[in-house]
Amino acid sequence: MRCKDYSVRQILIGLDRIGIVGLYDALQAAEASGLENREALVDLMLEVLRPKNYIPDEHVEAYRVALWRELLRHRGQDFRALYSEIPVTVCGEPGPDRERFVEAATAALAVFELRPVVSFAPPQGEGPNPQLIIGGELIARGPQSRRSMESAVRRSLSDW
Repeated sequence: MRCKDYSVRQILIGLDRIGIVGLYDALQAAEASGLENREALVDLMLEVLRPKNYIPDEHVEAYRVALWRELLRHRGQDFRALYSEIPVTVCGEPGPDRERFVEAATAALAVFELRPVVSFAPPQGEGPNPQLIIGGELIARGPQSRRSMESAVRRSLSDW
């Protein structure tokens, strides 16, 4: 018989990385249950997790989405539709450069299981455009490859 899982795993709840205890146990309980209904599976996972974790009532729906995403990940299924949405602003003139910039930002954010909700604004200030703004902070500017955009996003994650 396997011991209980007391390890802490970080998962994305909305736009926050939250540490939870016993995720492996919750995933195993879901798999062993024979249940197929999404709501029933997530209810079971919450039942397993609640004794070891504080889950505020106002965040239960965000936890439900995150736990379903974790179960799909555990099963090796596609969970991209469950990425957390993040509002972003792209400043710059319309055209191919801005389109490539948005594609690079979208790909970089997907690495962190985030889906941008993009709004556009005119070019801002001196210096290179387009610019990526998240949470009021300038994250990247000028032409970007996916790799450089990913690096810029990674550096800024702790500020969200």
